[in-house]
Amino acid sequence: MRLKIEQLFKKGFFHIFGSSAINKVIAFASSIVLVRILSKTEYGAFTYAWNIYCIILLCNGMGLESGMLQLASEHSGDAEYGQRICNYGTRLGLKINIMPALLLLCIGAFAPLKIAGGGRLLIALCALPFFQFMFAMTNSFLRSQKMNKEFARLQVTNTLLLFIVSAGCAVVLREMGLVIGHYAAYIVTVLVSTLAFNVHLIQKGIPDIPAEDKMPLLKISFISMLNNGLSQLMYLIDVFIIGIVDPQETILASYKVATMIPTALTFIPAAMITFVYPYFAEHKDDGKWCLDKYKQLILGLGAFNICTSLILVALAPFIIKILFGAAYLDAVPVFRLLAINYFVSGTFRIISGNLLVTQRRLKFNLLVAIISSTINIIADYFFIQWWGSKGAAYATMMVVLLSSIMSTTYLVHTFRSKRNN
Repeated sequence: MRLKIEQLFKKGFFHIFGSSAINKVIAFASSIVLVRILSKTEYGAFTYAWNIYCIILLCNGMGLESGMLQLASEHSGDAEYGQRICNYGTRLGLKINIMPALLLLCIGAFAPLKIAGGGRLLIALCALPFFQFMFAMTNSFLRSQKMNKEFARLQVTNTLLLFIVSAGCAVVLREMGLVIGHYAAYIVTVLVSTLAFNVHLIQKGIPDIPAEDKMPLLKISFISMLNNGLSQLMYLIDVFIIGIVDPQETILASYKVATMIPTALTFIPAAMITFVYPYFAEHKDDGKWCLDKYKQLILGLGAFNICTSLILVALAPFIIKILFGAAYLDAVPVFRLLAINYFVSGTFRIISGNLLVTQRRLKFNLLVAIISSTINIIADYFFIQWWGSKGAAYATMMVVLLSSIMSTTYLVHTFRSKRNN
């Protein structure tokens, strides 16, 4: 046991998990501070605009950070190849991001948005996709090279900057201060990665990637973008449809508060995936190895997650009142539903969906994402009309359970088929 712990420490697992925990603590503290600084109306307006921004950013860089991570991980140990694919992917992704930037500008300037103030916030956010994409490519490069300690430090830097600048600016500039905080965090973090960790996303004179690798890169990236985008849409569409069916800033603010802790807890499975992804990609043809490691991962994570969910359900009123104030006690029912949902998502859906990418089962992931998103949109529209914001939580729970069953079943089948060959 001691030897395993020492090996995990050397490989950077505890750096990743520790930084993820620190990040979520900082991000959660930031949310509490911002809820206290801004009025419920101001926070609801930012939530509305940020939700539209995130929906558009589902196509950020056409998913090239995912394609780059997969191919570079498959060529583990070849740093030159990793740099070449990073160079190619970054150049292409920045060009692609001109489209979402223009779309944000047009929506902010001309669309008849339901909540006042959303348009000017979207206009202010229109250049942020370029910096977010550079940050995403930096993360993928560090992960592909197994530079886990550097990756962990960069994550903490980004989150800490976002907290400090956003909170400081929000006091004076209100919700616009949150926009400034995002710009500062991503710009400075990319500079730190270049100066401190010698990560150069774009270099002159670097040979292009082999022609035979371009199509796999684009295919993996595009399908990963669709998979990830449709999966994230499941959470974003809730706020979007609430904003259509019942466009009140206070309702949006309460729903957002209810999602904060269950969403923040996803750092646990996300940290696990961040660490194990390159290893599963490297051993993608070894079904026995993958199945054994997957079982260990699910058993340990599942035991922790079920205890966490039960505690959140039991203490929901106290947690909401202490952290966010009595004004947000109307968020308790939704909070409890999403706490239960975290167990299913954090134990099965997140893990299985990501590991299917390591096996290049992209088409199945896409099928799951299309089915899930379609059902979620339809369920959201009707459930929200019937049960209000609780309807959005019911829809999310239903879709997460369905997608978890599909992904987990197919992943185990994939591992077993490779083990038997």
